[in-house]
Amino acid sequence: MIQFIADKYLAQKLKRVNRKIGAINLATAKTALLVYDASNSSVEKKVRDFARFLKEEGVKTDTAGFYKLKSKDDKRPQDELSYIYYDKKCLNRLGFPKDNRILKVIGKEYHLMIDLNFTSIFSLKVISTLSKAHFKIGRANGYQNDICDLTISTDNKELDFFLGQTTTYLKMINKK
Repeated sequence: MIQFIADKYLAQKLKRVNRKIGAINLATAKTALLVYDASNSSVEKKVRDFARFLKEEGVKTDTAGFYKLKSKDDKRPQDELSYIYYDKKCLNRLGFPKDNRILKVIGKEYHLMIDLNFTSIFSLKVISTLSKAHFKIGRANGYQNDICDLTISTDNKELDFFLGQTTTYLKMINKK
C-alpha cells in the first residue's frame, strides 16, 4: 500500500519537473550525474572508474550512491568531493530523499544523468525521475523506459557491458 502511495506521489511530483530535453553527446556534455547502488563494492569500483573516465573526457561528474546498511554497526561511506552517499536514514517513510545533499543533486541541472540502478531501489528511482538533467540514460527495464530519453536494451546484465554501450552511444550521437 505504501509503495502505491509513493508511486502516485512521485507521478504528481514529476508533473512539476521542468527540464530542458535534448540529446547530448560525450563531446558536448559538461556535467553528469551517475545514480547507482553503492552497497556492492564491485559496482562501486566500476562506477568510480567510469566517473574517472568521464572526468578525463572533460565532464564534471557527480555521483549519488545508495548504501544499504548490512547491520546496525555498519556505516555508509563518507562523502568525498563529488561522491555523495546516503542510506535509509536519509529517506522519509515513503522512500523519498529528505537529506539536503540529495535534494541539491535532484535540483541541479546536469547535461547527462546515467541511471545505473539495476536492482530497482526506489530512492534511486526518485532521484532519476525528478532530476532536471537534459539527457537521461538508463537500461531498458522497468521505470527507466518511462523516464529516460535513451534506454539501452541489453541481454547482458553486467554493469561493465552497459557502461561500454553507454559510452559507445554517447560518442555516436551527432550534435550540430
